Amino acid sequence: MHSIMIICPDHSPLKESEKWLSRYGFQVNTSNSLEQANKYYELTEFHLLLIDQEAINHLKEPHIELPSPPNRIVLDSKASLSTGVNSMAQGALYYLPLPTDSETLLKHVVNALELEDQNQSKPSPKNDATVSLSNVPKNEALTLGTPASGIIGQCPPMEELFNDMRKIAGTDVTVLIRGESGTGKELVAKALHNLSRRHNHPIISVNCAAIPENLIESELFGHEKGAFTGANSSHDGLIYAADKGTLFLDEIGELPLEAQARLLRVLQEGEIRKVGATQSTKVNIRLITATHRNLIDMVKNGLFREDLYYRLYVMELLLPPLREREDDISMLAKILLEKACLKHNKPIYKYNQAFDRAIRSHHWPGNVRELENAIERAVILSPPERVEAANLKLANQQIQNVATKHSLSGESSTLIGTTLDDYFKHFVLSHQQKMTETQLAHSLGISRKSLWERRQKLGIPKKVTE
Repeated sequence: MHSIMIICPDHSPLKESEKWLSRYGFQVNTSNSLEQANKYYELTEFHLLLIDQEAINHLKEPHIELPSPPNRIVLDSKASLSTGVNSMAQGALYYLPLPTDSETLLKHVVNALELEDQNQSKPSPKNDATVSLSNVPKNEALTLGTPASGIIGQCPPMEELFNDMRKIAGTDVTVLIRGESGTGKELVAKALHNLSRRHNHPIISVNCAAIPENLIESELFGHEKGAFTGANSSHDGLIYAADKGTLFLDEIGELPLEAQARLLRVLQEGEIRKVGATQSTKVNIRLITATHRNLIDMVKNGLFREDLYYRLYVMELLLPPLREREDDISMLAKILLEKACLKHNKPIYKYNQAFDRAIRSHHWPGNVRELENAIERAVILSPPERVEAANLKLANQQIQNVATKHSLSGESSTLIGTTLDDYFKHFVLSHQQKMTETQLAHSLGISRKSLWERRQKLGIPKKVTE
């Protein structure tokens, strides 16, 4: 187990990191000042020091020098270029502003400890769940399912997913990730990349639904100067940028047929040809794709190439929706609550039973993304002393309220069905003439992309503008 010493005044935002670093498997000690740390501890025994610059500024005994090793990270609530340069010159590995969100700090902590392991040439214990060993690829020892890995879960469906990911990660096979919107398909792709032999090379993530159809071939495959109007210079494209690394194509079902044909050539021949080019360029990529759509149905309807489908469908990973993840929901909510508090500089709220009941009773059509947005709303809107369940403003509560209003006004006959999808469809059709897509998505507690995806899934037409 790696040991960390945090040196900061009691009022420092850095103080909060003691709790979550301990939960991630680190041995954490704290001191209010450098004098106190030096008096009661042998600092050379720690793997890493996290120091608030204020503790350095208030050093009463100038003769105290920070030992080397260990590595140290300096954090500063009044960050400046000159102080940063001085800190690095005096041996700090990183210089970060305060407050710093937990994800950023954890990333730097892991990097610093890996350097410490390499310098010491002393591998960590095999059961270390947080920091990767010096003799394996970066992040390989990050245990899937923990916050450090980016993918959190302990329920049976997630354990099955993690087992498959461990087997797949060390290969170069093409992977198709399927799951509803918001289940974390991109996180799975990044975890596969981080666990692979390609981890030192880039992972390029592309959302095929977010790029206009007339630009997607140019963005993916590149173009030559003059290939089309506005092509004033040559462009390499995102596939070339992923050379020797991983290319992640999210929403692969939205890729136009012409671009599908080009992608098939990349997979068959290992080469790309820019738009307007006569020569091809060799590339070495690992392809990971994701979709929430049924590609077999798209193949039957002529919307997706059958030969490309079978090229993509080598390995398949299926992500369970949040509503099927049992106790994972509460665990995720607790972590996201703390993350939102840190992000918005609020005291860490206690996770209370009323809050948990509201979360456990919701259907979560937007999955983890919807959960994160709802918790962030609750953190922003709740009073300082308590996070309130009502401030989650969950979509089903709003839709059911709309249904109740219609029922009271004698319009209940227009609302057919009792599922959340029925309520969702009724809400959108009833309000889209007077609300923008952004307003609809906000009212439902989901993103515009999620609203678009659910329109596609439920067959809800967009409003007609005259």
